[in-house]
Amino acid sequence: MYADAPPDAMDYDYDANAAWSLARRRLRARFDGQPDVAVLDIGCHTGSFLGGLPSAWRRHGIESAQVPCRIARERQNVNLIGTRIEAIDAAWAGMFDAVTMFDVIEHLPDPGAGIAQAAQLVKPGGVLLISSGDLDAWTWRWLGSGHWYLSSPKHLSVISEPFLRFMADKHGLELRGITSLSHLHGRAMARFGESVRAIYWGLRQRGGAWRVPRRLLQSLPGLRKLRHMQSVPWTMMLKDHLLADFVVIGMNRKR
Repeated sequence: MYADAPPDAMDYDYDANAAWSLARRRLRARFDGQPDVAVLDIGCHTGSFLGGLPSAWRRHGIESAQVPCRIARERQNVNLIGTRIEAIDAAWAGMFDAVTMFDVIEHLPDPGAGIAQAAQLVKPGGVLLISSGDLDAWTWRWLGSGHWYLSSPKHLSVISEPFLRFMADKHGLELRGITSLSHLHGRAMARFGESVRAIYWGLRQRGGAWRVPRRLLQSLPGLRKLRHMQSVPWTMMLKDHLLADFVVIGMNRKR
């Protein structure tokens, strides 16, 4: 599905992408001043995230889309080590100070195996940063299978904090923290508008007694256009994602 993806399919303005900007701050706080830092971005696309890191850091990527791979090499000086996390050579185990996975876990039929494979690539004491949809977010609980991020057949899995804590215990990782965040940064009024649309769509999908608050909401001044909604709203500015920060304790990890 992604082999022929165009270069602009998954590229974002760096500062607008909440996970990218937060991850960069955390990586710089941890590694700035160190002489040799190797970073691997799984699902790097055109290498835009890696391109925002210090130029002295060694940039590596995993990506299957053909044109974005070429752009990552030529523009961001990314060393592509493979097309899929499942097929990376064992020689890369323990070679990276930091491994990042932004909006990748949801594409994996077995997200647990993906996390385990990613952790194997990190040096002892290194970090693994994972960002994806957060099943515990209120929009997920309200919209359920109608959530915008559950885009089948592209997106197969949704994760949550209990799952990530389970994975940390199973694979000898230290979970330093989980941060709730949006997919994109947005102003307060934009977030308010997305919240209203999400609430309305959930009411509309429920029917029954829920018709009463739905009709009330769409009758309010400025909200009458809600009745013309045809699909689930893309609430990209609401906190329906997470960023998990793991530290790899050592090479002898639990199986």
